[in-house]
Amino acid sequence: MQVKIKVQAQYFENYGAHDWDGNGDCPQSWKPKGGQEFIFPVDSDWVMYVNKDEMVEAIDQMLANQNDVACKYEYLEHYVDFGTPIVLEGLQEMRNEIFA
Repeated sequence: MQVKIKVQAQYFENYGAHDWDGNGDCPQSWKPKGGQEFIFPVDSDWVMYVNKDEMVEAIDQMLANQNDVACKYEYLEHYVDFGTPIVLEGLQEMRNEIFA
């Protein structure tokens, strides 16, 4: 069965990247600019038996592969989503009914 590992990462922008000369020398001035969610589809058996530290290290490497001179991502946390979400409609109406 396929499950999803949902990863929350910090997104950083390099404000020194505009000074990059294109020859590999890029000033580093990283500033946090919000978050980004990544989804990793994996087999449920793998999730149940993999060492957590090894999973996080693999996630770190996958995030590092997305980095470039202008932006980067750093792992914050993850959780495993084993099911399909249940959509419940009518939250605004319920609030109005309770607090009217």
